[in-house]
Amino acid sequence: MVSSSPKGANCLSADICAPLAGKKINLTFFTHLAGDRQVICTAQEMGEAVFTLIKSHADPGSALRLHRSTAVIALYPHDKRPEILGTFILSLARARVILHGLANSPAAIAVVLSSSRVKAVVQQLFEHFHFPAFASPQEFFDAQPPPAELLQQVVATYQEKVIKVYCIVPQPDLDLWGAAISSAAILEGFAQALIDLGELGLRIPFIVASPGWGGKDFFLSFSTAREPSQGDQGPEVRRILQRRLPEVRPRRITPVAGIFLHGPHFGDRYGVAHTFLQALGKARVSLLALSCTVSSISGVLRQQELDAAMRVLSDTFEAPRALGTPRPRKPVVVP
Repeated sequence: MVSSSPKGANCLSADICAPLAGKKINLTFFTHLAGDRQVICTAQEMGEAVFTLIKSHADPGSALRLHRSTAVIALYPHDKRPEILGTFILSLARARVILHGLANSPAAIAVVLSSSRVKAVVQQLFEHFHFPAFASPQEFFDAQPPPAELLQQVVATYQEKVIKVYCIVPQPDLDLWGAAISSAAILEGFAQALIDLGELGLRIPFIVASPGWGGKDFFLSFSTAREPSQGDQGPEVRRILQRRLPEVRPRRITPVAGIFLHGPHFGDRYGVAHTFLQALGKARVSLLALSCTVSSISGVLRQQELDAAMRVLSDTFEAPRALGTPRPRKPVVVP
């Protein structure tokens, strides 16, 4: 389901995650881009009920659209390398996929697409990547468990009052890039731009793309990380983006910070995203972008709010204590 709300990020907890948590509904995939666009995935049999539930809590000015018969394909590991992320997106473009959603976790990159395009995408992925466990796409499909069996593997009951996570990881001094792309036909150009960025030695710890209402355009946001010795590579990133996507006008916010919660329960336990958002709300921390997929929650926020976010999340979740973070720099918006 794709939603748009005039409340922006303020709708995430009260209008979306709280109702789902109250009904004990798990989120398979959930993203937000600064502004008003969310992508929400649940089990297919819950689709109509979730659509009705969120619609009943939505702001009167909101718009919602339900996409039926979708699937999620995830590729991992990617090690935050732009060339791997770019090659994955290149596979989607050449399989002529219309994106319903795209996001990464620290380990994987995942796409939401029509179920009818799954075979075409897997075929393209086998042309671009080597999978040691499978000799062919057919061998991969033959090894997949039936949906009912897969569901049994992830259903569980949790009794702990404090949600346990493996770790909470802060990452300061990122650049956040955003752009609106007018046509899915130039998705391959964005993929090639990411592949080019790999030559700069950058890492991409965060990426999200959400569809527009027309089904052809989409909005994307990604962050870049560099070694301190590399200096500011923003002008070079902008040059690469504009060379591959001449009609796009990328927007840069710098510096921002990322905060990452790693597993184990996102996707098989209801209420994790709601707890995350509720905690940040109490600390008055505003998210610029959000990705919840493949057992991880990733958020991008204003760098000056990182310390407050780490304190409230460390008090909310049970996780090993994280190391301190460097003193943040003053943020700058570069149009």
